Amino acid sequence: MKKIDKLITKSFIGPAILSYFVATFVLVMQFLWKYIDEILGKGLTILELVELIFYYAVTLIPMAVPITVLISSVMVFGDMAEKYELSSMKSAGVSLIRIMFPGIVVASLIGGFSVFSANYLKPASLLQFNKRFLAIRKQKTALAIEEGIFNDAFGETIIRVNKIDKDKKTIHDVLIYDHSENDKSLIAVMSSKSGEMYTTEDGHFFVMKLDTGVQYKEGEKNSKLGTDKTEIPFMRTYFDEWTKTFDMSQFDSSEGLLNFNRNREDMMNTLQLIKSLDSFRQDVKSNNEKMSSKLNLLFVNKTVQTPTKDIINHVGFNTNKTLSDSNNTNQEILSNNSELPSDQIKDSLKFEKMSMANDSLRHEKNKFVSPYPTKKTNTVNLSENTSKENSESKDPVVSNINNFSKRLIKLKEFSKDTIILHITDMMEGSDARDIVLRAQSDLSRDRDELLTVNNMNIDNIRHYEKYMLRLNQQYSWATVCILFLFIGAPLGSIIRKGGYGYPLLVAILFYMIFIISTIYGEKLIRNDLISGFNAAWLPCLILLPFAGLLTYMALRDIKLNFSGISDIVLRIFK
Repeated sequence: MKKIDKLITKSFIGPAILSYFVATFVLVMQFLWKYIDEILGKGLTILELVELIFYYAVTLIPMAVPITVLISSVMVFGDMAEKYELSSMKSAGVSLIRIMFPGIVVASLIGGFSVFSANYLKPASLLQFNKRFLAIRKQKTALAIEEGIFNDAFGETIIRVNKIDKDKKTIHDVLIYDHSENDKSLIAVMSSKSGEMYTTEDGHFFVMKLDTGVQYKEGEKNSKLGTDKTEIPFMRTYFDEWTKTFDMSQFDSSEGLLNFNRNREDMMNTLQLIKSLDSFRQDVKSNNEKMSSKLNLLFVNKTVQTPTKDIINHVGFNTNKTLSDSNNTNQEILSNNSELPSDQIKDSLKFEKMSMANDSLRHEKNKFVSPYPTKKTNTVNLSENTSKENSESKDPVVSNINNFSKRLIKLKEFSKDTIILHITDMMEGSDARDIVLRAQSDLSRDRDELLTVNNMNIDNIRHYEKYMLRLNQQYSWATVCILFLFIGAPLGSIIRKGGYGYPLLVAILFYMIFIISTIYGEKLIRNDLISGFNAAWLPCLILLPFAGLLTYMALRDIKLNFSGISDIVLRIFK
């Protein structure tokens, strides 16, 4: 290793470590400010609190290391430029890119550590953190009730205990306000001299057992007829012992458990995310096939396609012509196991262009010419002859045909030139009404099934994009580390300021751009505006022009002229 590489590498280590702990401290404090009310008052020891903070700090590694590279690079190169070490190296013929090479290696190693943390350290630490944090939020409420403080943990029931004994169970001078009534202006107060409070062994209920007290309660307002006066019943109840049980399910942290399950992608590594993405992709494909098959059954363009075409297409009757309305079971049995004899088929009925808008079957010119002849023909009446001939048959196929023939609908007789606008005109009124009602019911059911499958697809696609976001963020945040080096190193050589003052200010500015673009990308995903891949790499796309511009300026020794920029801004707004 050359001396220049060793010098820059050593210069990076100290500021990088210090910057990492500063960034982690700020991010941890953000968490504490948000959840301090849920942590305090739960009887936690210092060790338990430190353990909770430690696990949370480990989960912040992928987010904290980018600003570590940015701050350390600005500090190192700014300090070298301030001491004219950078100018000496350039005058010796060493280019800025060559000087930055050790920093690029360090930034790449830090980026690799970020990927390692996102794949192994963060999932394990986040799991342990969620377990402990949810356990704290589910802590016994008795520990959260403090002396002389009104406790509204139970929502519309407010409790004040004036004194709690050392056993954390015996209580004195208890006051309970009940605002569970619809009219919040009504008084409902209970006062007791002493009692006990405890949580059941299963932790599902919190019990307050009070001794020697009184309850004051106002009833619903009643208006006197014929007057403007209003009566408010008032009830005073004295008791020697009174027990109040509170449901602890609200303290099971349903919101926390929801986040725990909803953000499962944060606790997965790359291989698990890829496997989950493939699973979502297969689910979407399967749902699309279901919807496609269902739509093919609902919408028919030219001719009816059905497995029971031999039954639907045949019309061999005279006055007892029939139309099938059999169910799916009979259709499958008849289509797979039987065909009607050819001598029974005398004519055919062909349906043209079914329209789902009005559930009607029409000819190309809205005309349906009845194919039924008016004269007598030698036909077979399935509803009578077939059933009589085979009534005693034990053949299951013949038996199903007999059962099916009993459910046939008799059609009206028409002359040869009769024009029928709707298929229901061929049927009796009651039969037509039954078919229409049955068709409406079937369409409603199919519509609900399609909507359900479509909603499942929408959820799967949203989960797919979220998982895709997490998968790509593991590598985009590592790439940001390298981009921040190409921002911090040239910026430090341009501004020529070391220390923690100016570099920290500049680092916060660019880190805010990184955080805002990350949050904005996640918001766009929630609104289904961009894909998870684009949202993950959005910060890199935004920071890349800054890195290229600052590197170009540093290579050309171009100074930042803020006065020139201010003059341009003033000219624009004049």
